[in-house]
Amino acid sequence: MTESSYDDMEIADGGMASIEYCRVTFGKNVGEEERQRVRAALEKYCDLDTKGMIEILEELGRVCR
Repeated sequence: MTESSYDDMEIADGGMASIEYCRVTFGKNVGEEERQRVRAALEKYCDLDTKGMIEILEELGRVCR
């Protein structure tokens, strides 16, 4: 329904996003560089995910009018 793609992203699905978030947020053996790298990847994933949801809602709004 959207033209967005997660194919080339480091974090490409919600399950992996949840795992990585927990790992870098609560993990004791995660260095600051790794934490920042994963958080940047999470921001990219969440940005695309949110844009996809907005596109879907906009399309549903057009169809349901």
